[in-house]
Amino acid sequence: MGTIFLSYARADGKAAATRLRAELQKARFQVWQDIEDMQGGQAWKEQLRAALRMVDGVAVLLTPAAVASKNVEWEWENALTLEKPVFPLLMMPCSVPEELQRLHYHNLSTEQDYVMGLLSLLRDLDPISANQDNPQTPLEASKTGDRNIARSGTVTHQHGKYNTQIGKAQNLRIGDDYNG
Repeated sequence: MGTIFLSYARADGKAAATRLRAELQKARFQVWQDIEDMQGGQAWKEQLRAALRMVDGVAVLLTPAAVASKNVEWEWENALTLEKPVFPLLMMPCSVPEELQRLHYHNLSTEQDYVMGLLSLLRDLDPISANQDNPQTPLEASKTGDRNIARSGTVTHQHGKYNTQIGKAQNLRIGDDYNG
């Protein structure tokens, strides 16, 4: 599964980050969070840079303190520079930074909105986890003639004219005829 970086302000976002970390881990994502993953005796900004380079996406927990934080801004700006997917999450009512306004955000600010917002976030993170299962990008696959097709729990891998269908309980080899 993919690794998600949590960007938040400790002043008012620590509890929300802890909760979201647990939810993402239940969904089988690895989560990078400063409190859990920073190492003592090392430069903190270098650790953040290294983490941002290695993660697959960044969740920005928007709270009043996060919007005012230069460190949170630095994190999401660096993520965008590194071309990492950035997922703004409205955790508390606040004004969304102008650069993040162009991105769709998920509202997790109330208990009623949290469940739907979390489900929407997990849907958006699905391509990240899919890329971890099959690190070949769609562009690379089109160059080699490989395709992965998923439907109702079954993955069909097509390489050239040969198809392999892999189900949860069985492995089947389907010959040259894809429709057969």
